[in-house]
Amino acid sequence: MKKYFPVLQYINVPNALTTIGMGFGVVACYFLLQGNLRAVYFCIFMATFMDLLDGYFAAKLNQQSKFGAYVDSLVDFFICCLMPMLIAQAFIGGYPLLIAAVIFYCMCGLWRLAHFNVVEGKGFFTGMPVPGGLMLVSMGIWPVVRFGLPYWVSVIVFFATGLLMVSFIRLEKYGIWQKVMAAVGLIFLVFVLIG
Repeated sequence: MKKYFPVLQYINVPNALTTIGMGFGVVACYFLLQGNLRAVYFCIFMATFMDLLDGYFAAKLNQQSKFGAYVDSLVDFFICCLMPMLIAQAFIGGYPLLIAAVIFYCMCGLWRLAHFNVVEGKGFFTGMPVPGGLMLVSMGIWPVVRFGLPYWVSVIVFFATGLLMVSFIRLEKYGIWQKVMAAVGLIFLVFVLIG
């Protein structure tokens, strides 16, 4: 079978989880077109959960590969960088300052992911990982859409988060900060779903 479909040689647990995460991203796009922000946020949360699991299982099962790193970065860019831009455009609008902020955020996310693939720290991340950035900008979009806060609140969050992603800060892999961010993200998701 692999003779006719050579990409099948890359099937393993972490790559399957990454692919499932991308599936959630595609479904998020469908709900975005329907104007259902709650469903979009749920799908994005599930995609980032798959991202957390794929890294864990890649290390645990010793199934790290260049292919997996590339696929993971592509999915991360789509879910964590492009989706917030689309959400902001769809639910907040095309304010020039907001457009500039989301473009800046996407470019910082791109550079963050490329830097990680080239210079991966042993046991730590340099700059905020893009899933953490996604959580911050998601929390910056929701109150503007739901409670009518001024759009510049999202602008500030996009610019600040972009800077954090390309900054010198060092965060321990699988450290307490990830558990805190996962807990905050889960609480935020529950708030969004019942709010």
